Parts: sequence; C-alpha cells; structure tokens
Amino acid sequence: MKLKKSLTLLAAILMVTIAVAERPVVKVADWYYKQFDFKNAIELYKKALKKEPGNTYVLQRVADSYRMMNDWANAETYYGQLAQTENANVVNKLYYAEALRANQKYADAKVYYKLYSDAVPTDNSVKDRLKGIDKLEQLSKDRGFYDVRNAEAVNSKFSDFGPSFMKNDTGIFFCSNRFPDSYVKHKDNWTQGNFLQIFQAYKDSTNGLGKPELIPNRKLNKKYHEGTSSYNEKMGELYIDRSNYNGRKAFPAADKTVKLKINRIVWLADQNSWGNEVVEAVPFNDKEYSVGHPSLTRDGKTLYFASDKPGGYGGVDIYYSTREIGGQWTTPVNLGPKVNTSGDDMFPFIADDGTLYFASNGHLGLGGLDVFSASQVKTGNKITNWTEPENLGYPVNTNADDFNFIISKNNKSGYFASNRQGGQGDDDIYSFTKKGVILNGIVYDAATGLPIPESEVVVKEGNIDRGKLTTGKDGDFSFPAIPGKHYSFAATKAGYMPNTVEVDVKAKPDLVKIPLSADGGINLEVTVLDKKTRDPLEGATIKVTNLTTGKDDVATADKDGKHTFVLEQNTNYRIEGSKETGEPDTKYLTVTATQTTNGVKAPATIYQVLELEKVKKGVAIKVENIYYDLDKWFIRPDAAKELDKLVKVLKDNPTLEIELSSHTDCRATAKYNANLSSKRAESAVQYIASQGVDIKRMIAAGYGESRLVNKCECEGTVAVPCTDEQHQENRRTEFKILKF
Repeated sequence: MKLKKSLTLLAAILMVTIAVAERPVVKVADWYYKQFDFKNAIELYKKALKKEPGNTYVLQRVADSYRMMNDWANAETYYGQLAQTENANVVNKLYYAEALRANQKYADAKVYYKLYSDAVPTDNSVKDRLKGIDKLEQLSKDRGFYDVRNAEAVNSKFSDFGPSFMKNDTGIFFCSNRFPDSYVKHKDNWTQGNFLQIFQAYKDSTNGLGKPELIPNRKLNKKYHEGTSSYNEKMGELYIDRSNYNGRKAFPAADKTVKLKINRIVWLADQNSWGNEVVEAVPFNDKEYSVGHPSLTRDGKTLYFASDKPGGYGGVDIYYSTREIGGQWTTPVNLGPKVNTSGDDMFPFIADDGTLYFASNGHLGLGGLDVFSASQVKTGNKITNWTEPENLGYPVNTNADDFNFIISKNNKSGYFASNRQGGQGDDDIYSFTKKGVILNGIVYDAATGLPIPESEVVVKEGNIDRGKLTTGKDGDFSFPAIPGKHYSFAATKAGYMPNTVEVDVKAKPDLVKIPLSADGGINLEVTVLDKKTRDPLEGATIKVTNLTTGKDDVATADKDGKHTFVLEQNTNYRIEGSKETGEPDTKYLTVTATQTTNGVKAPATIYQVLELEKVKKGVAIKVENIYYDLDKWFIRPDAAKELDKLVKVLKDNPTLEIELSSHTDCRATAKYNANLSSKRAESAVQYIASQGVDIKRMIAAGYGESRLVNKCECEGTVAVPCTDEQHQENRRTEFKILKF
C-alpha cells in the first residue's frame, strides 16, 4: 500500500457532492486526485482519455496515480506513452525506467535510465542504478542465504506490515488495517482501506507467531493511523509513528494532508501495563512534514527514523538523532548520500552489531522497494560515513515492495514485510531464518592503500562458482557466505596483477581485504602472527629497510596482520616486526628476516610471515634439541644450530639480558650433575658470545638435577622408576629474560 512508499497519511474522507459530480469530468477527477483518492480519479481520467487519447495532462495524471498506488504494471503503459512523446518531461523517462525494472524488463529499463541520466547528470543514484542493472540477474537468484516464509498466523486479506520486536523477543508488534472492532469509522482515501492500528502477536510453543490482538491500551488505536513502532527494553518505551491528531481532531499541513509524528508510550512494570499517556517523543516533529519509522538502538541512546523534511537528498531520507544526558534528542543528522538517494529511503532498522537495514527504491533493486544493508564507518565513537549499501537479493527482495526488515539479537532470524505475489493480502509479514553471514570486502592498491573501484571479483565456494562481483566506487563489495565454508575471492583489474584471497567463514561477519599490485612492480606482503596462537597481530609495527640506501619504510599491520610494501629490483632488504603489549613485564620479541629482489622478475609479489613470540620476564623458555655427548659439555654442531636461533633472538632484541641455564636428570650424583650442568651452561654462553653477542648480556647457570620438571628423582632411599623419555624431559637448556 502507498503508506510504505510515502510518509503522508490522510486526515479524513471528503464526500463528493452532487454539485461536484456535475462538473466536467477532468475537473472532478482532479478533485479526487487532490484528495489522494487515486482509484476514483483514474476511472474519470480514463473516461476523458476515450474522448481525447493524446491528452498529455490526463495521461500524466493516470500514470502518476498508478505510480502512487504502486501499480507498476499499469504505470508502465502510461509512462511508456509519456516517455516517448515529443518534448517529454524528462522525469517520465525515469518513471518509465522504474516501471520497466519493477516489471523485470531490465534491458529496456537500462535504455531509459541512460536517457534520464544523460539529461540529469547530477543524479548520481540513477547513475549507480544504471551501472549496476546488469547485476539484477544475479540478485534475482536464490543463493541459499535466507529461508523465507509467510507468517500466516498474523496476516490477513488487508495490509499487515511494520513488524518490531516485543520485549525479550517474545513476539512482534505490527500495524494493520484489517478493520477490527475499534473506534475507527473512517477510511483512508489513498488506500481505500481502514486506518492502521497497532497489534501484537506472541510467539507460540513452536516459536511461530500466535493469533494477533490489538495492543491493550485505550490511548492507542483511535481515529487515525497508528503505524510502525520500535520498543526499547532498557527504557521500557515504545516509539510509534502516528497521524498528527489529538483525540478526535487531526491537524493537516498546508497541503491538506496529515503528517506523521513520532510518539512515545511507556511500559509500567509495576502495573504490568502500558501507561495511558501518549506524548510526542522528539522535538523535531513538525506539522508540515512527516517524521516516522522509528528504530532505537538497544541502549536507547540513538534513534534512526525516516522523514521527508526539506533539505534531504530525495523524497524520503533516513536520519539519526542521539539522546543527551537530560533525555533531550539532538538535531537530526542525515545519513548522507551513501544511504540516501533521490528516491525514497526509509524503514530503518539498526541491528545490535551496528548494521543498518533499510528499504529503498533509489538504490539498484529488483523493483519497487528493496531491502539493503550498510555498515557504520566510525572515527572514534562518531559515525562519519556508511559502507556502500548491499542489496540483500532474492528471496528477501522481489520485483514487488519488500521493506521493514528487522533481525534478532543473535543475527539469525527476523521478519520483514512484502506485497509480493502469493501473499494473503495487500502487504504481508514474512519470517526469515538467516543461513549465513555477510562478508564485506575491499580491493585496494597494494602500494598506496587506495581503493580500486570497478574491479572484478570472482567468488568460489570450494570448487563451486558463485558468480562475479564488481567493486563500488570505494573498492568495496559484499557477499553472503555460509559459516564453515571455504571461499576464494579472485580480484582482477586492468593495470594490476590478479590476486586471490582465501577465507574460512566463521559465524561472525568478516572483512575480506584484497591488495592488487600494479603491473610492472615488485611487492612485498608481510604478515605478522602470534607464534603460539597463529592469530594475526593487528597494530604490529612492520619496518622494511633498504640495505643499499638505508631507507626505512614503516607501517602498521591491518586487521589481518598484513601490510604490503613496494620493493626495488636487485636490492636486499631487512624486514622487522614488533608489537607492544602495554604490560611492563610482558613483551613480544622482535623478529627480523631478510629478503632480496635479486633475480626476481617483475611483476611479482613476495610473501613474508613474521611470527612474534610473547614472553614474560622471569619465565623460563626451553631451547629445543640441545644435546651433549655423554659426560661432555662441548657444543656439538647440531646444538650449535639450535643456539644460533637464540643468537638471532638476542641480535633482534639488542636490549635483552638473559640467564641461560642447563639442567640434568637425576642419574649420577647431585654434585656431579651440578658441576656438569654449570660447564654446559658456560659453554653455551661462550658459544653465543663467539657469534657477536655481548657476553655481559648473559648469565650462565647450572642447576643440575635441582629443578626437575617431573617426579623422576634418584636420590634418597626410594628411587622413582622412570623411562628414558621421562629422564630426557629433565635434560634441557632454558633461558629466561632478566631485562627487556
């Protein structure tokens, strides 16, 4: 119904008198049109067209009436005539394209979008629709991401929409014009239906929705529209958009329509009922424009809403306002051109993870309103932008109107509304179960870090081809993926070398970063990981030093622990990774590596992984595979290889001071073992010093059998029986950090 396409709600029916009926047909039709009674207006306009088929004024009125009624099938016929007339109003080319798109005639729609875009080059949203119209075939395919079902228990043959969650997700509120026993005695001219009222439906034992009932409150569901709502559990308040009326009197705007205002009613926990006071919730309600479709964040501090207030980007825009400490709402902030278009952008829902879901007919969609998602871009705690909106695709979206998308706390299920074919009435409420997560991605220049727009990304799920994506102007893309599956994203762009990124999808959304290196260059991709957990170390410092010029290139690892550097040909480099822990007695040991481009033919990408070990002062670290000949303390060649690793640690971390200790098992006397271990520890220290490490940074300690790691004791009256493997555990060399 038209209510979802506009925030305009009508005050009352004005009856046609005999005197009006006797006036000329077009004038009477115009009267109906101005009353938003498009159904009666169309009947009279069509009578006029029989006498004068080419009357462009009447054709325009009929086309606009069908569009306002969201009847794109009939609108296509009349906009087609208007768009092809000489000196046609350019907006009719846009409306004709919209009708063709809604009726899935995508090739023809593309022609008229192009004609409109050429005539109005400043309308960027239409440029985006034109650019992406070839994606519609992909969007119209079921990718197995959502399981969608009609919520039959709550739907009627009338209009049912506006779902919002009740407390603790025990059910939903929604609005309907199903004409229950109520105060309503009037009809809405525009829809020829009853005025909307708010219902509630609790979940039953099967987690489905039970029989709906009017929300129990004598101050609600009165004479005019009560629309969409948003319940905030923390504050116990229900925000509702409703017609601008007080009691039985409505307050029309200058255009004789009654606008929406956001009102508030409070849940009284001690009385287990809603309060009897419905008050205006926000200071920016206005008689002359609508403010509606509220959506509160879980903490109740931010309100998203839709409005056709002046100064926006199109018909209806989405805004947000924040609640100050005293409870007052701040001046609304427009979400900007990433979200809002020259069309209608509305029905916002802000999910717990910060994802914004909204309905739009201004972004590229399958027709009518489609549901989109966008993520916040923050600087500190302030929202500074939004990612490029992503169409949720079929089966959430169709060529009908699909809107009012809400999703549960666990991000797995929810509801939305649609007037698609096969429903029970005008608009129906549908439930959905989400089978996967959205992977957002970005393709960027490996050298500069700048995004690469219009690059192609081929997606595979295992060995199954899942189609091609084209990045937006910010190099971004989105893809619905199923947790537990393995995906590959192969990006290409003219002038760049191709690159493929592999992703194992987890339960939470992730960001896929694909760097592309320019043709003709040599790039170095460095990844920094925690040595023990193998987790990427975001924020680690990576320094690449040109050993010929001595020039350093320093960068910070991204979320994936990565950064890409541009290298020169026939040059040697030193690569260093480090990271602070913020704890005085704990540190990641710095790690270095060397890399050369000698013999590397461009274009090429070199990969280097640095594994940083987190160590704690005073905690012993075992040096693996240090063996000595029986009763000897001289460093064998195989032991030297292992000690060389410690040499590198000390050279990579020149301020470290350590104790190097040697331990024996319990066999032989304690005195003998203490003497042998001391000689072995000293021998190891001397070897390390011979490799260029200042001996003053090391202390040799021989502990003999005094620090066994198991119960393999030999002294005393009872010896513990142990295997050779158990005794081997005690024969070890360790070091512990005395000073960072």
